[in-house]
Amino acid sequence: MDSSIRTGQKNSVTEQFIPDLKATHHISFLHVREVNSDWIYPSHEHKQHEINYVMKGSQVMSINGKAYRQQAGDFVLIRPGDIHSSKVGAAEGLTYLCLHFEIDDRPLLHLLRSTPLSLIPGTSQDGKAMQTILERLAALVLSEQRFVLSVRALVQSLFYEVIAQLCLTLSTSIDNQDDGRPPHSETAHRIEAFIQAAAKQPIYHGQSDQDRLLIGQIAQKLGISESHCNRLFKKVYGISPRQYLSRMIQDEATRLLGDTDLSIDHISNLLGYADIAHFSRQFKRWTGESPRRYRDNKKDSTYAYDRSQP
Repeated sequence: MDSSIRTGQKNSVTEQFIPDLKATHHISFLHVREVNSDWIYPSHEHKQHEINYVMKGSQVMSINGKAYRQQAGDFVLIRPGDIHSSKVGAAEGLTYLCLHFEIDDRPLLHLLRSTPLSLIPGTSQDGKAMQTILERLAALVLSEQRFVLSVRALVQSLFYEVIAQLCLTLSTSIDNQDDGRPPHSETAHRIEAFIQAAAKQPIYHGQSDQDRLLIGQIAQKLGISESHCNRLFKKVYGISPRQYLSRMIQDEATRLLGDTDLSIDHISNLLGYADIAHFSRQFKRWTGESPRRYRDNKKDSTYAYDRSQP
């Protein structure tokens, strides 16, 4: 079949895409607590990020030795390893929402580390936007329906609204400190989008491995040097763009071998390799196994797991 038909390119006019989205998150000890004027929380630290939002009253939050006074509507961002403690800041007591979270999104984690911003006042534009989301989240925590599956799904939906607003808030903070260029995390994310397009190019556009965008071409599209492209991407993702591209192709190869019944020759062709021998050599460099051995082992382990289930 004509590759332009197989990939939907024939008669297409324009195409825009969003890079693949894949992230794992863990929300822990999400709670609303009301306390009296004698309440304190002693100094401690943990591996999660924390958002602590004052709903009513006043709180004094100490983070790494610096005291922040929170009024109703204010929230603080506490990062992993930050030593923090809190106490009530007014005679009438305090009600607060606390959210601990972990997430494996590298650009986001880089952004969270890129600014020392801790206290966001509820009177600010960013604070008001976050306040709306956190109040909705608090209402779900306090709801009698909080254990219902649909409510749990709403909690996760609101969590990502929190993350989105946090990204806007921190990006604005960085923009106000630098020379007007996009934050490193934003540029790295754009590089990642081009790399993803390059990895998917043979599958969805019927092009060969040689037609993939090179890192230098990606840098040129973004108006930066190749060395700056490599340095900036590695700062955020921990590996070079070329290694990231190789890892994406490897992930796609293992997925196709493990989750589909396509022939190895077909998979090789989908991934843009000129011949199956080239693909097999590369796959063995990645995994230490031939594509066929990998597929057989995958089937054997799946069969063994199925047999073990009651």
